[in-house]
Amino acid sequence: MRRSNVINLLGRLASTVAVPSQLQVAGPGPSSIALGLASQHARRGMGPLVIRQYAEQTQQSAGGGWGNKPPVSMQTLLLSLIAGAAGLSAVKAYKDQKVQQVMVQSQQVVGKAAVGGPFELIDYDGKKFTDKNMRGEFALLYFGFCHCPDICPDELEKVSAAVDIVDKKLGVKMVPVFISVDPERDTPARVKAYVKEFHPRMMGLTGDLESVKKTSKAYRVYYSKTGEPNAKDYLVDHSIIHYLVDPDGEFVTFYGKNYTEEQMADSLCEHAANWKAGHPDSYHPGKEIKFTPPKPPSK
Repeated sequence: MRRSNVINLLGRLASTVAVPSQLQVAGPGPSSIALGLASQHARRGMGPLVIRQYAEQTQQSAGGGWGNKPPVSMQTLLLSLIAGAAGLSAVKAYKDQKVQQVMVQSQQVVGKAAVGGPFELIDYDGKKFTDKNMRGEFALLYFGFCHCPDICPDELEKVSAAVDIVDKKLGVKMVPVFISVDPERDTPARVKAYVKEFHPRMMGLTGDLESVKKTSKAYRVYYSKTGEPNAKDYLVDHSIIHYLVDPDGEFVTFYGKNYTEEQMADSLCEHAANWKAGHPDSYHPGKEIKFTPPKPPSK
């Protein structure tokens, strides 16, 4: 294979595939160094042309030549890269498929008892909290984890803004409820400190592994750890969905990441107004909610 063709193909692969930064090829040939550095710069957003130039410079500065005979042929290396890319794509496709299945299932059971149901967890004060504690007010359940770097904070800020809009328009004080899918790290105290960053009415729940698993299953929530099995520093893949539950404890609908706070608020107002119209004697907007979180202790 001609040198120019090899460099061009490596540049294209490095720009589209997340090749491990510690890629090593036995032997003194410079191709392993060039590929490793090229893959690192691909992740930083460098284009294929820059990567090819960088690979050429690295190869020349290392004092080696493409005419050397490394222990691993270039064809074998390319096949390995392609196989690795296929494996990474398969893993990503599997995760995307799982999340999509959850969304489809949720869409198929909107308004039916198949979503939601009895659960028992622990609130951020260490007290037992069940689905019955939510009766009497609209609740918006969101499953996430406190170490989430960006998606969870964005979604919790969005739902906080949405419930404030509903409060101003209808006087209905909906309650955001955060449920941790990472109970091994998210203690009640950690959850309490976390939810207080978003909304004063937000309730935070956690529990043991089995309780969290049962609750997540009831709401068709997908979640899975990523990274090394025994690592302490890990992330959690999970569904990005808010579940609206009415004052009777019945699931109403859900909101995905594609909703803006205004769109969510408009939909919430519509559902709240419809529910109130059908329950004129059982709902009094603006009344004190049953599980208003206690004020944080004064410093």
